[in-house]
Amino acid sequence: MSTNTQYKRLSNRYLVLSLVVALVPLFIFTSLYDRYFDQLVSKITDGRLNTQVAAVQNEFRVHLRERLYQLDVLADELDSSEIFQKDGKHNLPDALQALLRLQTDPNNVYGIAFFDASKRFLWSFPEHSYSEKRYLAVQTYQTQFEQADLLGPEYFSFERPASVLLMKPITRLSENNTVSYLGLILRFNSLAAIPKSLGTDGIFTPYIGVPGDRVFDIVGQPIQDGEHYDQSFNLYPNWSIKLKQNEVLTAAPSATLRYWLIGLVLLTAACLMIIHWFISKRLNRQVDTLIEGIERVASGDLKSPVPPQPGTEVERLTSAIEKMRSQLNQVIQSNVEMERRASLGNLAAGLAHDIRNPLNIVGITTKALLKREHNDENKEMLSMVVEELGRVNGVIDNLLNFARPTPPKQEMFLLVKELHLVANLLNATVHKHKASLTIECEETLELFADPSHLHQVLINLVLNAIQSFNGIGCDVTIRAQRETEHLVIKVTDNGPGIDPTHLERIFEPFYTTKPTGTGLGLAICQVLIQANQGRIQIHSSPVGTTVVLQFPIHAKLDDTYE
Repeated sequence: MSTNTQYKRLSNRYLVLSLVVALVPLFIFTSLYDRYFDQLVSKITDGRLNTQVAAVQNEFRVHLRERLYQLDVLADELDSSEIFQKDGKHNLPDALQALLRLQTDPNNVYGIAFFDASKRFLWSFPEHSYSEKRYLAVQTYQTQFEQADLLGPEYFSFERPASVLLMKPITRLSENNTVSYLGLILRFNSLAAIPKSLGTDGIFTPYIGVPGDRVFDIVGQPIQDGEHYDQSFNLYPNWSIKLKQNEVLTAAPSATLRYWLIGLVLLTAACLMIIHWFISKRLNRQVDTLIEGIERVASGDLKSPVPPQPGTEVERLTSAIEKMRSQLNQVIQSNVEMERRASLGNLAAGLAHDIRNPLNIVGITTKALLKREHNDENKEMLSMVVEELGRVNGVIDNLLNFARPTPPKQEMFLLVKELHLVANLLNATVHKHKASLTIECEETLELFADPSHLHQVLINLVLNAIQSFNGIGCDVTIRAQRETEHLVIKVTDNGPGIDPTHLERIFEPFYTTKPTGTGLGLAICQVLIQANQGRIQIHSSPVGTTVVLQFPIHAKLDDTYE
């Protein structure tokens, strides 16, 4: 992609962004201006209104249930057949009169009415609180509420307030379960006022619909027929809540919204200027950062990464430069490592050959003298010489292994068997240092590699783990498992870990932090693992180290190995 095309794509994107920032708010406010009435309707039909209506419906039912409970309390006291007579009011004891007077004191109850088994009106308390004429007039407005009858409300009259009769059958146990009826004369205004809370926000005016297709306001005044109601919710059969929207709230606030639109245009222009300034400054900063990173690479600094930059095009460019730097660094490091290993290998092979022959002569001579020596002190000194010669031979063997490792003899074998063999070989050393070695491997897991190479690598890693632990109690775990297309062997210890400054050079030949180490152990391990088409990685922290050996599951012997 050319620089010109790149510039055009960025310019187009910023242009589209500017248009979106400018036009979207204008469209939003225009929609608000044109659909103000729809927003009002949405406001009152949302979950909040439904919740308020549900609360009113529940309050209505609770109010009537409380009156039913009041009837139940009265029924327990009014258990005499003499009371349920036409002249029952003359047979009412003073105590019951006081009780009835107490029950009619609340402002939502006008009185109490008595009826016989055929629901014929008998008398009321107080005496003129109800009459047979009024009772007959509300027969056509009867509704069933749970186990009671709700009659009314009465027609509106200026002579007396409207009432509702809540009548319930009661069973007199003392009179062989004789059934009579007892009713509460309820103040209709107390029921009509319950939906009052729906009109507190001023958007709707609440009304109550009653049997006979009649509608009353919240103070119990009748409403003329033909009115339009915007919302209606049922309380129970023939009773409902009706809501009428206040028309004054639907008038469009034209002047105010015009000022809002003018202010919005000015604000949009200011936002565009700020956005263009910000984008220009950000783009310049990103390009300067990329130039600095490329100049560092050109000057030979291949280890410092190029900082990632946000944005699709700039991010892709940064990623490509970083990928180029990383690959170039790997190629150079690989070439340097190959040349260094070749030089070290040739040097090690020559030194080992020139040193081993004299050492063998010295070793044979020393062992011969040791056999002939009878002086204990001289024998001890000669034994020390033989032991030190053995150590020197071990160093020379490591040099030869690094310089000319034996070609791998790869074969397919059960991994768990070889891991347990390694554990047995290390058993004495593990017990000597009071450490522990755990093997975790599936019984059927197979590996295609050289078993002797694997033994050498694992023994070296376990010994390194034990030796790096200062004190007693090192726990080493060899865990093998299949991961996607690779077989992974992890050697984990709970030691003090490796310093990050040492971790970068851990595989370099002759680099060691041990006072008596040669620095060839891990270098040889890397050579052997790579000879078997594997990879070795080390992860360390202050609470332990994990060495990861990764082998391809379908690895084959490399015929080009020399």
